[in-house]
Amino acid sequence: MAGLRPEQQLQYMSSQNRNEEKTFWLRLGLSVLLIAPMWLVKAYEWYAKVELSRLGIFPGNTSGLKGIFFAPFIHGNLEHLLYNSAALLFLLTVLLNSYPFAAGAVIVFSQLFSGLIVWLFAAEDAYHIGSSGIIYGIAAFLISSGFLRKDRYAFSVAILILLTYGGIAAGFFPKEGISWQSHIAGAIAGMIMALIFRNVNVIANTEDEDELPKEHFFDESN
Repeated sequence: MAGLRPEQQLQYMSSQNRNEEKTFWLRLGLSVLLIAPMWLVKAYEWYAKVELSRLGIFPGNTSGLKGIFFAPFIHGNLEHLLYNSAALLFLLTVLLNSYPFAAGAVIVFSQLFSGLIVWLFAAEDAYHIGSSGIIYGIAAFLISSGFLRKDRYAFSVAILILLTYGGIAAGFFPKEGISWQSHIAGAIAGMIMALIFRNVNVIANTEDEDELPKEHFFDESN
């Protein structure tokens, strides 16, 4: 912030902090809105006493393709929904605040890619439901980006995710009743997106000092 008086620097930093705080809460709110449809679907199931798992992905069956779009909103029970909601709330908030210009692409690609891979290669014996493909996609993107971008901020985010969700790697191993194929496919999707965006400026940076509004500068000719 060269060229700013001390009081102007303080004023500018205070304004920046307020803007960043406001942006954080807005993106947290957006994360909640993205999760809300999952709860609305479960509420409908409880109210109407219906089971919507048949709208999930059924591998190898043409009618099961619709699950690529519907499966992330459907959960088997309350425990499943609570776990995925908590994971998504954290990961979405980190993603939206760290990589706001890549977040939409990461979410959509993780959903579509993981869903398609499950439909193509999973065993044709059950419906696959839940948002774990998106969860693993976001986590893999955040971790991979930290090591690919060689950026201190991105690396810090990657370490945060590893410390918080390092144990999710256990989800790669086959387990009855768990769509481990979605986990693997989601992780692959996240890594693909990290590779695509590795040299693209999609990180939420503070305002560049060279682009400060001109009214913040004093006239050195006086």
